[in-house]
Amino acid sequence: MKLLWICNVPTKRIELMQNMTQGTCVGGWLEGLSESLLANKDIELCYCYPEYKNQKLGYGQKDNFKYYAIPISYYQATMSMQERCESGEIYRKILIDEEPDVIHFFGTEFLYTSCFIKIAMEEGYKDKIATSIQGLVSVYYHHYSAGLPDYIMRRKTLSEIKGKCSLISNKKNYLHRGKYEQEALAKSSNIIGRTTWDRAYAYFIAPKSRYYFCNENLRSVFYEGTQWEYEKCNKFQIVISQASYPIKGLHKIIEAVALLRDEFPDIKVKVGGANIFEGNWIKGNSYGIYIRQLLKKYDIQERFEFEGFLSADKMKQLLLESNVFVCPSSIENSPNSLGEAMILGVPCVASDVGGISDMLTHNEEGFLYPFDDSYKMAFYIRKTFLEIEETKRRSLRAKGHAAMTHNRKKNAETLIEIYHKICTDNTINEKIEEKKNARYK
Repeated sequence: MKLLWICNVPTKRIELMQNMTQGTCVGGWLEGLSESLLANKDIELCYCYPEYKNQKLGYGQKDNFKYYAIPISYYQATMSMQERCESGEIYRKILIDEEPDVIHFFGTEFLYTSCFIKIAMEEGYKDKIATSIQGLVSVYYHHYSAGLPDYIMRRKTLSEIKGKCSLISNKKNYLHRGKYEQEALAKSSNIIGRTTWDRAYAYFIAPKSRYYFCNENLRSVFYEGTQWEYEKCNKFQIVISQASYPIKGLHKIIEAVALLRDEFPDIKVKVGGANIFEGNWIKGNSYGIYIRQLLKKYDIQERFEFEGFLSADKMKQLLLESNVFVCPSSIENSPNSLGEAMILGVPCVASDVGGISDMLTHNEEGFLYPFDDSYKMAFYIRKTFLEIEETKRRSLRAKGHAAMTHNRKKNAETLIEIYHKICTDNTINEKIEEKKNARYK
């Protein structure tokens, strides 16, 4: 079986083939899934991803794996992309040359998904297209502001004005991309999801499409070695995975920490990703400036530390040394960051949004709270700190749940089954042959 994947980022395997390294392990879960599939020598995987830096097609091959780095500008990916552009024609040629059995799109967030689906349909692959839902920008648009005041959303630094990347312009871009996302899903004969939330959305956007359930794998390092132990963690240390824009809810956890600081003088929050505290009205971003103002308002500047972009190993270590992982997002589907914390046994508190309730059972495996209720978030963080023995029991149950959700072997087998179901429709193969014959006449 030959598979053609279209993903948003390269994997570690590709970077090694290119003699490159990437410390932050972006796309690590794709690496784990692809490696599980490639262990089956009956599978050939063609991995395509957008290349924003180079204007030439990148290519590499080893054993039953090959990749194509398709040159695409970021403007094309987020603003405007035509089928007859160079990137589209490169993709069309890849389809013609490779003749895949299944075309699998991972994510709908960028315009090239809609564009490439149209091209695949033109080449006769309509019923062989599978589209996985990751995030949904058409929904995220409605949650982008995450409760921020309107005047904050409309503020702009000089660099945001020049780069057209202010909060309000980024939100509008989600709306723009969301239209293409809905178009992509509506045209997909097969949709792959993993939560009740994305299934509900898929039904109303693409009611005639077949929906398949398949959980995602985590980055390999989170299945290995050390597990969380209360006795070894830094007491009252909170960790969140990233916080560079409003959806991730950093401003809400600041409110919660302000409620807890007197009772827990040693409380500290470790934040993964870029330090948005830095910058000013010339070079900074308006959300970062708002966060700095909020910290000053509550006088808790020293309680928050940005860790920078972390490798999988370093993120794992940060989780293991923390007392609780918090996911304060205004919207998520099924965040892998939560899955990684759960499978390590790290106590978890998360906002009850999107598909999160499918991952974590409230009060049994951790705690869920309404996104905009900072009091409840603080209340559950407090319970996690104080109810030590029950926290341990909840963490063990969460670990067991995550082990089933993110079972690498089972998820790979499920995905292969989905591919086989897609391929069993003989009318598909007939359509492909008709298209090929018409091309060569």
